Amino acid sequence: MSSPNTKAELLHRIRERHADMEELLSSLSPAQMRAPELDAGWSVKDSLAHIAAWEKLLLDMVAKYQRGEPVVLWAPGFEIVGDNGQEQMNRYNAHLFEQNRERELVDVLNDFRETFMQIVALIESLSDAEIFDADHFSARNGRPLITFIVGDTYEHYDEHLGWIRNWLANPA
Repeated sequence: MSSPNTKAELLHRIRERHADMEELLSSLSPAQMRAPELDAGWSVKDSLAHIAAWEKLLLDMVAKYQRGEPVVLWAPGFEIVGDNGQEQMNRYNAHLFEQNRERELVDVLNDFRETFMQIVALIESLSDAEIFDADHFSARNGRPLITFIVGDTYEHYDEHLGWIRNWLANPA
């Protein structure tokens, strides 16, 4: 599927996938959400904390782009160096997992929902140029912000929805 061409389409896809996630979550018990049944021993709760962490990263980076401040991809200590971006991302994801694994389910659910609302508010506040113009933020090196937004929102939901649905369809 191609990336959206309008802010309205982008917001529609984000809201639609988030609603899909909420619908799936409503069908799960708290015990199911805490069960370490997904890849690498993650739980649904861990996936939600992970998604929220990446959305917070998006919020922080966009704010820095807007202020013209330096941006570190993805976070200090997890910078992309050379061509090892996938390795760095895997290390960063493991770090996020360790930071969030002991959090209470209710806290993670609230954080997941609040961060989603912040993402929607951010996108609503962005101009079309900020979202779609590859040259708007010079720090993006000719890459439009849309690619970053898509990867950390509805495509990210789809990825985790797939893993959760696969687990539910194929319990151990």
